[in-house]
Amino acid sequence: MPIQKDYETPSTGATASYHVVQQVSLDYVSSQTNATVGSYLSKDARDAGKFALYTQQVTVAGLPAAGVDALEFVQQQLIVAAPQDGSGPYANRFVFAGAEIVS
Repeated sequence: MPIQKDYETPSTGATASYHVVQQVSLDYVSSQTNATVGSYLSKDARDAGKFALYTQQVTVAGLPAAGVDALEFVQQQLIVAAPQDGSGPYANRFVFAGAEIVS
């Protein structure tokens, strides 16, 4: 499911509001899940076949539990709240914190 949140893309400064996980990879050695996320102007733009305004890889700690879909796992992890102290392993780890999963 896509993620809805206004996000100013670093490359252009344009606001993208519709984000789609395009690829998920699991790193069993490091126990991390990597998501490639495409950010679109809007749902309508994506549905019309427009290109993403910005694409980035976001790494989250942990792996999905046995039997849990990797896509569903990473979507839920992408929207969790950022730590109050501002800490995080990667600069963009909490870029989608507080977003909403939409259909």
